[in-house]
Parts: sequence; C-alpha cells; structure tokens
Amino acid sequence: MGDFEFVVKQMKINEIRNGELISNVKVFLCTKDKETGLLYPHPLTNFIKSELDRKSLSINTQQNYAEEIKKFLHFILECIENEDEMFLHLEKEGIYGLELQHGARYISFLTNRVKLEQIQPSQVFRSERILVRFFRWLKEQQIIKENVQYREEIRNFKGDRKIITISPFDNFELGTEYPNKKINKQQIKERKLHDFGMGRLDLVNLFLRVAELEAPDIALGIAFQFYGGLRRGEVVNLLRRSIKEPQKNGSGEFTINIQDNWRILFSDKELTVFEQVKKVRTQAIFKVPIVLELYEKHKEILLRLERAGKIKNNKAMFCSIHTGKPITGMAYWERYTKIKDKFLEYVLEASEKDYLLLTSKPWSTHIGRGIYTNMLVFLLRWSASEVAIARGDSNIESAQSYIEEQNVKKKTEDAIEILARATVQANNKIYTKIEDLRNL
Repeated sequence: MGDFEFVVKQMKINEIRNGELISNVKVFLCTKDKETGLLYPHPLTNFIKSELDRKSLSINTQQNYAEEIKKFLHFILECIENEDEMFLHLEKEGIYGLELQHGARYISFLTNRVKLEQIQPSQVFRSERILVRFFRWLKEQQIIKENVQYREEIRNFKGDRKIITISPFDNFELGTEYPNKKINKQQIKERKLHDFGMGRLDLVNLFLRVAELEAPDIALGIAFQFYGGLRRGEVVNLLRRSIKEPQKNGSGEFTINIQDNWRILFSDKELTVFEQVKKVRTQAIFKVPIVLELYEKHKEILLRLERAGKIKNNKAMFCSIHTGKPITGMAYWERYTKIKDKFLEYVLEASEKDYLLLTSKPWSTHIGRGIYTNMLVFLLRWSASEVAIARGDSNIESAQSYIEEQNVKKKTEDAIEILARATVQANNKIYTKIEDLRNL
C-alpha cells in the first residue's frame, strides 16, 4: 500500500476552556510513514470530531468509527494497487473523487467475508451505517461531487419512534451484495461454546490450576472471569487500587472497581482495541477458596517482581513475569490460549467425553462470562434483571436470551432422561399416566 498506511491513535490533548487547562483524550485518524514511523494527523479526523466528539459520544464509539473508516481507506488503496478500473481515478483525485459505487464495492467485499465465515453478518450492516454517515458528512462538507439523495423514514424501535436514514448503497443499480439478515444472533451464539457443562466446577478449577503452571501472571485474571464475569479488557485494565479485598478471616466484600485505565497502563499503545472496558462498574467476586488463594499468590508474584526491580508500572494489577510491563489484551489472549491447549491435554487423559464436549465448538476468554452466568442462574436462581446487572450488561436482553437458551437446553436434557427412563419402565408396565412420567 505504498510508503504509508492509515492508523488510528488515541492522544491526550490539553485545551483551555473558560481560562482553565483541561486534558481530554481524542481519537485521530493519521497517516504513518512506513520508513520513518512518523504520524501525521489526517484531515478526515474532522469527521470524528464534528460527528462524534462534538456530540460527546464515548471514546470507544469514536475509536470504532475511526477504525472502520481506516479499513475502508485501506480497501481503496488495495483496489488501486490491484489496478481495479473503478478505483484508478482515485489515485489522482483522492478522497474528492469518492463515489457511492466505491462504498457499495466495500460492502460487497465484506459480504464475501461473511460467506467465508471470517466475519459475522452484523458487522456488514454496522460498517454500512458508518459509511452512510461518513458519505453524508463528505457531501455536507462539499468534499465529494456526487449528488446523493438521502431518504429518511420514521420507524418504531423498542417502543420509541426514531428517524432512520435509508442507506443509499442499497440500490439495485449499484449491485451491492448483502449477507442474509435472517442469520440471527442465536445461530451465531451457537457456533461457540458457552460453558464447560452445567455445574462442572471441577473443570473450572482444573483450568485455574493449569493456569498456575502455564501462566501464573494471569491465573488470577482468569479466576476473576470465571467467578466474577469480567471481560478480557476489564481484567487487563485493573489497577492494584481497583481491588477491595476481604479481611484476613474472609469476612467483608471482595469487589473490583472496573474503570477504563488505558491512559495509566497503555499510554504508549497506538491502538487499545483489546484493552477496552465495555461497562464501567463495581463488580463483586465470589469469595470461593481457590479465588482467595490465587489472589494471595498473585500478590506474592507482584512482590517478587518488585524486589527484583522488574516492575515497569507499579500501578498495574497484572504485570508480565518476563518483562514487568502491564499485560496487554493480546498478550493475555496468547497466554490464555497456551493454558487452554495444556488444559485440553489433561482433560483428554481423564475423560474422552469431556474432551469431545470441550472441543466441539470454539471458545476463548469470553467463556468465563458464560460460566459465571450459569452460576448465577442455576446455582443461585437469579432473575434475568439481576444477572444483567451482575454481568455488567448494558441491557437485559442479552442476559434474558442466554438464560432462556440455557433453560431450554437443561429442560431438553431432563426430558431426554425422563423419556429414557420411561422407555425402560414401559416394558415393565409400571406406569399408565403422564403424571407418573413426571415423577420419574
């Protein structure tokens, strides 16, 4: 893609407002010189500033928009390199020559990635919404020449009436290809494993013991995921002061103050996609013996690193035992994958049945939230609203759908067991009524 590439960077900017110096984090779309590594803010950053920052949308939302525009621009550069006739004029005209057909081709490209099972259908429609907003802004700024007509409709959305902009890319003449909208969230969820099996705390704790051996610097973080429902980004964002620990005798609360601490921990990173905190909250952790044990061992690890002079950031809760630096989201995932592979080796030796379950579908760090949810639903009998609050969900729907899915799964398993028993009993003619089946 030539001598430069587009990158997205978060930077702290000092501004004077009402005579006071105020520091704010801003998102920039930049061009990066591949040879020198120098970054140059790109004028298209004004799209993020005027459309999102000015309207006080979250830094994560701004980051997501900037990342999508970056991907679109890289797609254009690749098409130019491949001498695609539709894109060649952009080499001279630049962004001023951009037309709807280019956005349509990008959407079709993403649709093909869905067919290859590289991305989910929802990502295509999310990207399209960002492109619609981007192209509309380009036209309002008189940057592009094409006369685009935008239609709007009033639609009901969860009981509220909202004005929706109809995508100009959804046009027969443009030939835009879209993925099947009927692929629902449930089908997507079913592609991944959500737990180790109902009530299999033995496997949960085995995973934690393997973590102690393979990657002791994140064993506590995994425990927080299993017994507290934390996301990966929330774990690596923890500071030492984020933890409110119980007393020596075990009494008192064990809670975590989840905040977006990337400026303290990862200020030198250009992108913090894998370190994002989705929901700021105070999270309670189950005070089970293995978690309390791993917490004490983790404090010992940090103390040894300090005494050896390895710690590079003494505020970080999770530091690499090799470098002393805060563990990034990607490094956490790599360690987790290593633990998973060794864990599966142990499981295969002990139980082929468990191994087949645990390898039947893909899973990674997010499985901790599924295991935590199962504890709340089936061990503690919490309601959907209580589970949503405990999990740090933005709305109740994700918790509700998960609970319904697991309830149906459990009832189906129970029904199969009942029918199996009933078949045996039928041969002996012990029962004659449906009530007798329910008592089996």
